[in-house]
Amino acid sequence: MSSLPSSVDVAIIGAGAAGLGAAHALKNSGLSIIVLEARDRVGGRAHTIMAAPGITFDLGCGWLHSANENSFVQIAEQLNFGDRQKPAALARARLRQGLSAKRARRRSSGRSTNSTTAPIRRAASQHDRPRQRRRFVLEPGNRWKPDDRCDLDLHQRCELDQVSILDMDAYEDTNINWRARRGYGAMIAAYGASWPAGLNCKVALIDHSGKQVRIETSQGTLTADKVIVTCRPI
Repeated sequence: MSSLPSSVDVAIIGAGAAGLGAAHALKNSGLSIIVLEARDRVGGRAHTIMAAPGITFDLGCGWLHSANENSFVQIAEQLNFGDRQKPAALARARLRQGLSAKRARRRSSGRSTNSTTAPIRRAASQHDRPRQRRRFVLEPGNRWKPDDRCDLDLHQRCELDQVSILDMDAYEDTNINWRARRGYGAMIAAYGASWPAGLNCKVALIDHSGKQVRIETSQGTLTADKVIVTCRPI
């Protein structure tokens, strides 16, 4: 995109899977839409590189979780990324070995494998408020608190007080996970190819004080009737 429009109906901030999904959901709405992305590419956490000739490597997310129920599987096939494959048998074996060893260490030290999941389920029955999340999940005095906090923060890719416990409890993994042979990041990039994203366009300010939302970016200012934010501040 050579320049930003002065005004749009909907501005979507973030050209990762969520932002591109929002754009596709509004595809036939008749609204003018723009996707703004701070990076020089679309995809967000999904990014595929060629590690060697003929060898793709995903630097970020790399598989379709719960593929037997994941609605993106059909989209992947429409994008000619239907050559999906399950993780290699060796990788699955190593994963099982690692999990078994970790569970054994926890059992030998008196730690339950439900040390985090049980508190999460208890918290999900309460109001999902930021101050309550660490209190319920990372109980004071729990000697495993640093380990659990590290696991949860890495798994969710953000601090626990920014994560919805209700969403965590609602998530179900069928353990049927497929990789895209040509790269998950390449697949998301193909998904976003039809959308003219404003790349290298860092959003500095979103001003809600007027009748329209004013968005200040590194490439200029535009206004929008609605704004959808799908990424964390950079």
